Amino acid sequence: MKKLLIGIAGMPGSGKSAVFQVAPKLKVPVVSMGDIVRQETLKRGLELTPENVGNTAVELRKKYGEEAIAVYCLKHIEEKYKDEDIVIIEGVRSMYEVDYFRKHYPLTIVAIHSSPKTRFKRLKKRKREDDTSEWKAFVERDMRELGFTLGNVIALADYMIVNETDYNTYLKNLEDVLRKIVLSWRKGDKSGEPGGI
Repeated sequence: MKKLLIGIAGMPGSGKSAVFQVAPKLKVPVVSMGDIVRQETLKRGLELTPENVGNTAVELRKKYGEEAIAVYCLKHIEEKYKDEDIVIIEGVRSMYEVDYFRKHYPLTIVAIHSSPKTRFKRLKKRKREDDTSEWKAFVERDMRELGFTLGNVIALADYMIVNETDYNTYLKNLEDVLRKIVLSWRKGDKSGEPGGI
């Protein structure tokens, strides 16, 4: 089956996980690349701290190449979602991952942008195990993410959504963009090229 991948990219705290709220309305499954790294971290018997999760991601890339997380992710998609025509991948972090996905399927990238100040506030509130409430650790995490070439993925995205104001407006904008991509693909534009949308 011809399959479209939609990659969601953004810095930590930008609002990527909102896709889990929006996707069910479009009947599209979501796979989180971050969850894959967090599972690997736990498999190693490590606590889910920002440092441990970050180091696991770095080690996986050292061991299996820069596209390592994408390899794990695509294997998961092909096992669990082989009959789906569209799958959303939350948390694409590098051009190596983008290139790896594009070798196998058409891929459209949607980038979410929020300022560091806004993202830091959100992470402090969110309190996920691998989040931090310290500015220095927040900046270190940002730098590590940018070291994966995440900035390039965001800069070269097919769509950009700014998430600075109220959450409902952002959710609506995200749903509108995803709906446009999904409907275009299901109507028969199988090129995966945003120009066809």
